[in-house]
This record gives sequence, structure tokens and C-alpha cells, in this order.
Amino acid sequence: MERFGPTRRGGPIFRWLGEPLAIDLANTVMVVREGEMVDLLNSEGDLERWLELERPRLGDCRFAIASLEEVKSTREDVRALFTATASGDRLPGGTLKRVNGASAAAPVALQLQRGDNGRPAIMEDPEEIMSVSALLGSVARSALRLVAAHEEAPLRLCNAPSCGMFFVGRRKWCCAACGNRARAARHYRRRATVRH
Repeated sequence: MERFGPTRRGGPIFRWLGEPLAIDLANTVMVVREGEMVDLLNSEGDLERWLELERPRLGDCRFAIASLEEVKSTREDVRALFTATASGDRLPGGTLKRVNGASAAAPVALQLQRGDNGRPAIMEDPEEIMSVSALLGSVARSALRLVAAHEEAPLRLCNAPSCGMFFVGRRKWCCAACGNRARAARHYRRRATVRH
């Protein structure tokens, strides 16, 4: 399987981008089989592609390409927080401390802009992220908001075979294709049990 082969679950590898920023980063780890994962940010080129696809939201962040290991470290911390939250487990203390630290290392600069309706609107992050710490701080704040809002907007881990993607909502799977795969796998298991 090519790392950036033409499809993931029937569509382009990064077709799912557009979730909250921290989820978009966390979902760059693809579950192939139970216990087997593929890192979609395995090289600087992979990170460059992800940053380019996130450019409408982040601006030009090519400067972060040289900080691949830092980005991946933050991603692993975010994944650990999300996994604990989705499972109802206690948040891992060291991980939470690192994510809080990433948020604190990149102070927020409120910006006043004209909103879509022409009225003034506050934008929390500047349009152009200018440093790796600002990028990771944006990811960290996105993750912290999602974990804090879990009761109202549940953070979930898709448990369909070969998925493991995070998403927000009360549905059971991240997409209809995963729901279909999960139902087919359940049907297959039932038939196998009846035969034995």
C-alpha cells in the first residue's frame, strides 16, 4: 500500500480534513488493522502536504516542515488526551501538562475584524501563524476546547474496523462507510459463531 495511495476508505487520504484543527492533526495516524497503524506524517514531505491542505485555516506554515518531530510529539499528546476522553478515562497528567504548556508557549493575540455580517468580530488567533510554537499552541488550544466541551459535544473514536479516527458528535461512527463496514463485520462474526 502506498502511503499516499489514491484512497483511504474510498476517497482521497486527506478527504476528511475540515474538522477542528486538533482532530485534523490527530487523524494523521491511520489504523490499518487492530494494533497496526500508518503514520501519514512520516516525512517532511508528508507534513508539507498536510500544511498546504490546512493553509486556508493556518496560513503559510511551511516553516514548520523542519519541525516534524515536534509536530508529531504534539500530535501524540493530543491523541492520548482524545483517547482518554473518548474512553471516559482519566486524562494522563504528564500529557495534559505538555498540551497546556504548548498552549501557554504561544500567547493568544485577539484580533478585531469585520464579521461576515459586517459587524465587529473577535478572532482569537491571528490570520498568519508565524512560528512553530504558535502553530502547536493553536493545535493545543483546539484540543483543550474539544476535551473541555466533551459533555456537550462528545469526542469519539470511530470503532469501525480499520478506522480509529476521532470525531465530534453523538453518532456511532465517523462516516457512513465506517458504519457499513462495522455492520458487515458484526454480521460476519454472527454467522461465524452460528457455524461453530
